Formats: sequence, structure tokens, C-alpha cells
Amino acid sequence: MNWFGAAYYPEHWPRERWREDARVMAYLGINVVRIGEFSWGVVEKRPGQIDFTLLDEAIDALYSEGIRIIMGTPTAAPPSWLLKKYPGVLRMDGDRRTPVAAGRRQYCFNSPRYRIETERIVSAYVDHYGKDHRIIAWQADNEYGCHGSTLCYCRNCAGAFREWLRERYGTLDNLNQSWGTVFWSHTYGDWEEINPPKPGPVSPNPSLVLDYRRFSSDSAIEYHDIHKEIIKKSSKAPLTHNLMVNFTDIDYRKLARKIDFVSWDNYVAGEYDPDLQALNHDLMRSLKKAPFLVMEQQPGRVNWRSVNNAYPSEQLAFWIKQSVAHGAFGSLVFRYRQFPFGAEQFHGGLLNYDGTMTERARVFAETIKELRNWKIEDPQKEAAIYIDYENFWIGETDNLNGNFRFLFDSILPIYKAFRNFGYNVDFLFPGESPQSYSFVAIPSAFKLDEDFVRDLLKFKGKIFITAMTAQKDQNNNIRVQKADDFQLLTGIHVVDFGGLEGPIKVSSCKNVFDCDFVAEEIEVLNGCQTVARYIDGPFKGKPAVTVKENCYYVGTIPDVESIKRIFLEASIERKAEGSARLLSMRSYRVILNPYPYSLRLKIGEEIHSLKQYEVKRI
Repeated sequence: MNWFGAAYYPEHWPRERWREDARVMAYLGINVVRIGEFSWGVVEKRPGQIDFTLLDEAIDALYSEGIRIIMGTPTAAPPSWLLKKYPGVLRMDGDRRTPVAAGRRQYCFNSPRYRIETERIVSAYVDHYGKDHRIIAWQADNEYGCHGSTLCYCRNCAGAFREWLRERYGTLDNLNQSWGTVFWSHTYGDWEEINPPKPGPVSPNPSLVLDYRRFSSDSAIEYHDIHKEIIKKSSKAPLTHNLMVNFTDIDYRKLARKIDFVSWDNYVAGEYDPDLQALNHDLMRSLKKAPFLVMEQQPGRVNWRSVNNAYPSEQLAFWIKQSVAHGAFGSLVFRYRQFPFGAEQFHGGLLNYDGTMTERARVFAETIKELRNWKIEDPQKEAAIYIDYENFWIGETDNLNGNFRFLFDSILPIYKAFRNFGYNVDFLFPGESPQSYSFVAIPSAFKLDEDFVRDLLKFKGKIFITAMTAQKDQNNNIRVQKADDFQLLTGIHVVDFGGLEGPIKVSSCKNVFDCDFVAEEIEVLNGCQTVARYIDGPFKGKPAVTVKENCYYVGTIPDVESIKRIFLEASIERKAEGSARLLSMRSYRVILNPYPYSLRLKIGEEIHSLKQYEVKRI
């Protein structure tokens, strides 16, 4: 059964409305709602006075219409009394400012007191609902790291970081050697001398910063484990956590191992790009190589952008169908009803402020009726893109070009090119094998897993690598090049490099194309050939694109059109032509038109017409 529904907050509405809401939900076809993730102050209004009556009555009303519950643990928004009683639980910003108490995600993952309070309230929820058959899943907390809350610089974090370093390095001699602390006379003689890398007037040690990012991600996951251990002791319902769009502060690959299924919140974070939304879907599916749930689906406008655009109802239908096409087993709109009060007053919903249905509700009902029995199949394995979350942190710590954005300027263009050629895309992580795929791309992987390189040496498909890959070692130091597996794979030696103020031209025998951000001076070694050269820039006339056997190396950052030309140079066949998108499953294909106008898509000799926002199985 596919799950379709919405986020519902019964505490915001009169009790006499709950059964009417449940009837409307059933009429729309909703079979699942998420509740509870912001209910701590509702359940425990005063310290120790825990009362689940409100949630119990709401669940009774919902289940009377056959609607089941995803229950959220309420720790993302601690009640005001707790923050007043224990102000030390608050996270501290880099400049030592304590965040305001009102809001959400204010707590520190390493606060001993907050961990105690988490154990207490989560245990209360699980003791009460752990055996309730109406609870079909648990959501731990809500959006770890949202609002920049992954990093904290309080005393608790400083102490926990030192212990994390002791476990990682064993001795200060090992740490000093790994970090190169002799630079600027930073050699440590005592663990207590090490402090978190607060933002300051000069660049901190890149190794220190990378380890603090690792530690902060691990802290969030360690905090998640508190929820996991309590829930798993008393409930058979699966556990998830709602991950976020374009979010890289936490290693989602590690976190995914701690949940039973991936869920994520599908929002348009900036300018709408249907391929960026698709990338996030494919990434979420790839985290566990399994179907996922859209826990929060943007209904139309949101409240948190500088300009909160209106979107047509048909676009909501497309977003939901797109998610299912990419492997979602359901979608929950955020949210059921628009609030006339609180911090999210301008956020859309299925119902209007007065409780009447919107056009979005009608379109939502039609969409989920169409998708209700849509069988979810894994996409065929065609193209893969390598991702290591630590490379996001390395790129944000120390880079040749401060304008370069790892996700948007390196990963997304390659993803777009593969999708434009009609290929499915999975993401591969360190420790995973590329052998089942036809193409593998490694976009600007500053630190590249050595086992993955060894797998690539045995890989028979085509490999595409872009600049700055294997530039750094595990300590965020420049990797001294030598005759290793990476050089054996690529057949190149990077002699020099530099950042670019703007695009430069690269030319092959067949094409001229633009590249940007950085340029590398490449020495071609035995067995490697030059495919294209720089026309201008600091390394004019020197190799820009090379190939050794099946491995293409691009010594700069190509845009989408340039990548497509490189694919053509590599004799990659187009499976589809046009602006619409193709997905290929084992037993069917899906074509998608994300635009407000009609399109045609050519697949081989077939030509398919698509109306605006149409998603069609063929």
C-alpha cells in the first residue's frame, strides 16, 4: 500500500473540528498523517505532568476514518519551561551568541541535560504508543541540522570533540602530524589546548575544520541513536527521520544506516529546477538503495523564502508523480490546513485558513487516486555519480575558488547531462561498487576513496572525472601525487592549477565549449591521449580533457552543455532527445514533462507528446 497524506496538527484546531477533518481526509483519499513532532509542550505543559489525552482523542478521530499515524518524537521544539529551567541546553553560535529560546532546533546535540530530557520524553511517547497498531511508523525528531543547527561551539561540544579526537588519533603526536600543526606554531601539547574552530579573522587549520564537521555530523547521529534505541525496544513500527533538500551538513549515508526507511522533505529551496528535485529523489533512494517516503511535500507557496511564489495546483500533481516515478512509496503534503497564526502563516496547505478545500486539495485527491496502486520498481542501473559527504565539507573549508559550489556547479551539471541523454542516475558512496553500471561520474571528489579507485580500474564502462578530484587526503591536506592507482586510472599528472575569474574556452576536434571556476595544468602520461585543449586561460594550448582507455579526465569544471559535448565525444548514445525526462524500470518506462507547456520526447524512433506537467507510464 502506498502512503498518501499530510502533516496534521490537531492541537491547533478545536476538538469539535477533528472528526470533520478526518472525514475530509478520507474523502480526499488520505490514508496516513504525521502528527506529534512539535507536541512536547502540548503533552507536557508543566515539568513532569505528561498527558496524552489530546493526541489520543485526535488519533481516535483519525482512525475512525481508517487513517493511520506516523508519530513524531517532539524533541525538535522543546517547551519554554524546559529552556527556562535548563538554559545550558541551548546551542551556541560561532561568535558565542546563544540562540533565542523561542523557535525550534535550538538545542545542542551534546548537551547532557538535553539528552536526559530526550530519553525521558521519548520513553513516555513510546511507552504510551509503542504497542498501538494505529502507529505505522515513527519519525525521530524533525530535520536534524535545519536552520544551521548542526554546528555548536559550547563547552559541551568542546569537551566531546576532544574525546572524539582522542579516539580517532590516540596520541597528540599523531594528531599534530596529521593536521600539520607546525604551521603557524599551532603544535598541541595538551588535549585541552584544542578548541572548536570558531569563525574568526583568519583561516583556521583545514584539518581541524574537517574533523569538526565530522564530529558535528557524528554528534547528530549519536543523538539520533537515543531515539532509535528507545523506540526499537518497545515498538515494531519502522523508524525514519525526515532528511532535507540540498542538505549536506550531516552525513546522510551514515544516518541512513540508523533508520528503517529514508524519508525527506521535498521543497523548492531556490529557483525551481525540476532536475534538482529529481536529483534529491535519486539521492534519497540511493542512500539505502530502496524506496523512500516524501514526508513533507510542498503544496504550493512556502513562508520561508525571500519571495514566496504561488505555484499552480497542477505543479503539485507533477511533484507528487515525479517523486513516485523516482522511487517514493508515498507523499505527505505539508500541510493539511493553513495556519492563521504562528511563524508559518503564509505557508500553503490543502485546506484554506477557514477550513474550506482549496483547488490544491482537489488536484491532490485526483493525483493520489491515480497513483494509489502504482507499483514501485527499482530503476534500471545505468549511470552512477560518486558522492562522499565529507567532500562537501572539504569544499566549504578550503578551495581554489570561493564561488564554486560543489553540489550546484559540479554534481548537478553532470546529473542534468545524464538525464538529458535519457539515463537513470543512482548515487554511489565510499565502499560501494560501480560494477553494475554503464557509466560512472566522479565530479570534483576532492578526497577519493582508494578502494573505489581500485574498483574503477576493473570497471568496463565509461568513467568521467572532473577537476580537483583526488586533490586532498583524508586530513584535508594536499595529496602529494605519485605513481598510484589514481594515476594508473587517469594517466595524468596535475602539474599546476588555479582559480578562474570567469569562463574559458576549451576546444576539441569537433567542439568548442565553456568551462569555469578552476583550470589544471595536465601532463599526459603513457597510454593517455589529449581530447581537448585550453584555447585561453592560464594554461592556453595545454591539455584540458584527456582519455586513457575508458577513463575521461576534465581538468576544469564544465557546464551542462559542455558535459553533453564530452559525452558525445565519448560516443555515449542518446536514449532520449528533448526537454522532457525519461525513467526506465524493469517492466515499464515513465516520461515526465515538468513545464507549463506541451513537449515532445523522442525515444529511439518513437515520438511521445506530453501535456503540461504530464507524467505518463509507457
